[in-house]
Amino acid sequence: MRVCFLFNHYATHQVMHAAPFAFELARRHAKVEVVIACTSEEQMAAVQRIASLYPGQRAEFVLLRMPLRDRVASAALSGFTFLAKNQMLRRNLDFFRGFDAVVAPERQMLKLRREFGLDRLKLINTRHGQGDREGSFDERTREIDLTLVAGQKYLDRFAEHGILREGHTAVVGYAKFEVCDRLSPPRRLFADERPVVVYNPHFDKRESSWQKQGRAVLDWFAAQRDYNLVFAPHVVLFERAWRHRARLPKRIRVAPNIRVDTGSEASMDMSYTRAADIYLGDVSSQVYEFIERPRPCVFIDAQRARAADHDKYMHWRFGPIIERADQLGEALEIAQRDFAAYVDAQREAFEYTFSTDRERTPGQRGADAIAEFLEKGRIASKCYRAG
Repeated sequence: MRVCFLFNHYATHQVMHAAPFAFELARRHAKVEVVIACTSEEQMAAVQRIASLYPGQRAEFVLLRMPLRDRVASAALSGFTFLAKNQMLRRNLDFFRGFDAVVAPERQMLKLRREFGLDRLKLINTRHGQGDREGSFDERTREIDLTLVAGQKYLDRFAEHGILREGHTAVVGYAKFEVCDRLSPPRRLFADERPVVVYNPHFDKRESSWQKQGRAVLDWFAAQRDYNLVFAPHVVLFERAWRHRARLPKRIRVAPNIRVDTGSEASMDMSYTRAADIYLGDVSSQVYEFIERPRPCVFIDAQRARAADHDKYMHWRFGPIIERADQLGEALEIAQRDFAAYVDAQREAFEYTFSTDRERTPGQRGADAIAEFLEKGRIASKCYRAG
């Protein structure tokens, strides 16, 4: 079997969600040939950084290219990311024809089957992030041959939305934890001892706090001296800066108690969510990474949506909810003072979201699930079934 792990994105934040499966598949299953295909030098560097954590892996690395005229067009259309990614798929169809399966952390690869006619190619989705947003549970999941999920929460949500396919869904744990555990330990973020808040707004205009309250939040922190702030938004917010009005005034970038990181490795490898004392956000799935170790949380409901859809905002049970930046002082005090009232909700949600296995890592579980599926055409192991 020849399996391609595809990283076809302009940012690198999805790499940790799939690379461990590739390297464990290459180490544990000798009959499977693993090729890792990246569409940028940045993604390739991120993948090879993770490869160093898996000695003995035998994956091949390939950097996919497009003709110069297409690269120029893609750069001009950088804001239209789906067009650029589709063009990368279109220009490399002969490459993809040489595989039995393609594995990717996003579902854009469905174009290979829907539009480009590669009907015999098996498509495997590792997903990226384990949040509650509705976009994680759409009909495209039905078209995927095998979906890897982190825990029971996604099985239940798939079932609720009518998209759960038993035998085609495997619970394998959260591969990103595995990678971050093997990287360097959390570092000290500020020289003083003031509590560190990490502000992690999402990019989706319909749900994010950024467009309506983000700058006011940064101004509030810049004007006080009780807290330090790490501003580490979802990487897409500033990658599509023109679309999301993601610009920062100089006073924020030079504020002594604010650290701005809009897309470095530290903003993606849990450096901040593990080192911070308090989480401040809206709908980003990174809150589930933060509560790996329960700590105070505050949520900004800038869209006034808290009563609209309970499942979509399930994580808002982890701490107080505000609507405006001028409520931050009181909310941060409450989050710390009354933290005991939220601990059980955080622990229960973490266990519900992430499955653990004492005998195998998430990377090993995912690799074994992929190998089983390729051999048998479905997941037969009892431990991969819903319920």
